[in-house]
Amino acid sequence: MKYAIIIALALPHTALAEPLTIAAGKPSGAYDTASQRLSQRLQQRNVDAAVLNYNGSDEITLALCSKKADIGYTQIDAIYTRANEGCMLTPLGFYGNEYATIWFPPDSPYNELEDLDSSNTILVDTVGSGTDLFWSTIKAIEAEHGNGSYWAEASALNETPDLALTLAEIGDIDAVLLVRKANSPDFTGLEQNRWERGWIYDKDINDVEFNGKELYSSADGDSAYEVRSFIVAGPNFDKTLTRQIQGALK
Repeated sequence: MKYAIIIALALPHTALAEPLTIAAGKPSGAYDTASQRLSQRLQQRNVDAAVLNYNGSDEITLALCSKKADIGYTQIDAIYTRANEGCMLTPLGFYGNEYATIWFPPDSPYNELEDLDSSNTILVDTVGSGTDLFWSTIKAIEAEHGNGSYWAEASALNETPDLALTLAEIGDIDAVLLVRKANSPDFTGLEQNRWERGWIYDKDINDVEFNGKELYSSADGDSAYEVRSFIVAGPNFDKTLTRQIQGALK
C-alpha cells in the first residue's frame, strides 16, 4: 500500500498554543511505549508533546477523528473503519505488523474459528481495543460478503486476556481472540498454560481489500491474520510538524 507523505518546509520553531497530543493504547502496552518514546524525541526537537491513553486502535482513531488528539498509533482496520465513516486519517509512518490469532483452552473440542457458532463465547479484549475492533470488522465482512458462516454468531465477551484461564475454567468462554505483536507476553502466557493456537482462516475475510491491498493477509499457515499498524494524523494535526515527527520516528 502506498501513501503520500506531506513533508513540510523547514520553518523556525514556534511554540504551540497546546501540546501535540499523541493517542496511545493502554499504559505500558506496545503503543504506549512507542508513544512515550516519540514524545521524548519530539521534546528533544522543541515540540511539546503529551500522551493520552486509550483502550486501543478503535478508541485511538475515534479520538483523532473527534479532534481530541492529533496523532496516534493504530491498526489498518481502524483506518479502514474510520474511512468508511467519512474520516480520512493520514499515515505518517509504519509501526509494524501485529497478528490476529484465536486460542483454545487445553482439551477443547474446538481447534478453528469455523468450529464456533451461536452456542460459543469468545473473549475479545476490552471495548475499544484493537482485538474488539478486529472482531467487529470480520463480523461485518462476513455479514456483507460471506456465506452465513456460523462463527459470526458467536458471542463476544469484553474482558482483559489475563482473565482467560479463569473464565475458561468456569465455562464462560470457549476461545480467546487477540491482536498483538508476535512476541506479546499475552501469547506467551497462553502457550505456557497449554492453550492451542487455532486455525483462523476464512475466505471471505481474505477477499476484502483496502486501497488495493488485502485488508488482512493470512500468516503462519492460516493460523493468524497479519494486521499492519501505522502512526497516523487526524484532521486536527498541524502539518508544519510533519518534518519533526518524521525525524523523531527514525
